[in-house]
Amino acid sequence: MPLVERLGLPPFEITGVLAVVKYNVGQAVPVIKAIPRAECLRHAIQAIDETNNHDLLARWYDYGYATYDQLELMEKVVVAKNNFALVQATVDWIETVEFQVGDIVEPFKDTLDISNVDYKAAVEDLNLGEWFFGQHPLHGCEFLDFRENLWLLTGSIIGALFVLRKTYEDVGIINPRFLDFDTMEQRSRIARSYGAVDPGVKRVISVVNLQHHWGAFFVDQRRKRCYLFDPMQLKSNISTLKDAVRSIVEPMLDMTDQLQIETINGCEQKDSTSCGLWCLVVMELLLFGATPEHWSSYWNDSLYNAVGYLRMRYMLKILKLQNCSGFGVAEAEGGEDK
Repeated sequence: MPLVERLGLPPFEITGVLAVVKYNVGQAVPVIKAIPRAECLRHAIQAIDETNNHDLLARWYDYGYATYDQLELMEKVVVAKNNFALVQATVDWIETVEFQVGDIVEPFKDTLDISNVDYKAAVEDLNLGEWFFGQHPLHGCEFLDFRENLWLLTGSIIGALFVLRKTYEDVGIINPRFLDFDTMEQRSRIARSYGAVDPGVKRVISVVNLQHHWGAFFVDQRRKRCYLFDPMQLKSNISTLKDAVRSIVEPMLDMTDQLQIETINGCEQKDSTSCGLWCLVVMELLLFGATPEHWSSYWNDSLYNAVGYLRMRYMLKILKLQNCSGFGVAEAEGGEDK
């Protein structure tokens, strides 16, 4: 049955307890008439995996039976339906974005001539399979959280950092996940995993998670300066960023106690969800040439009125990476039916 037809099966809300059972004597292969939620399917798949016997059945008293292969197929269908819904929600959002051309400053003017038709086409052509940034896989749908006023997740942050590395010269990325690990050895190893210490790198950037909030730092190795940025302008967040730079970044770059550290305070988020976006904007302004001393020559408060435009811009640039050499993209399951 084609994927698009399987998508037509109705959802089913399971309330019963899962049991993993053998086939009864003479029992026929179950016929699937409805699809449970993804969490139930994953739970059942994991339960059968733990038995090392994929010939067993999952059973719920209020739903019935399903084979292992049926569970896997249904999970793919649910994921596909959810992804298609995200694509449609993003396309619908693009139609609502409004901005004034006069609010946009350099270097963000490079997509002013892009029409909504082009933005929507990029989303509709999105490969929903795995994208590989180095050895780390992300799924195409992760980049769609640039839409509306959603809080940016790690996948979108990583994608945008790779856009900046491709756009500007001599840029290395410090893996945003390095603070998620406990030991100094783990943090250092993860931090350098996106090429931060590769030959030729003269500036490194990162956007890191500070307990459900994004902060950022920029290191100019030639000038031995480091700029910290917290969209909320909180001393505690700046202190966390500074500790990360001193303990991990400086030793990794062989610059222990050599960096002059300063804070960027010319931008402040105006809502509860745009911290990741402003981190990207500030990192790009610094790569473009901004410094604390000359911040007003680059920054304009009019950018606060252009959040929708800036979100679309970064999303589009990430989606275009799938056509660039050096970025691996694997086909999504059922992609031909999309």
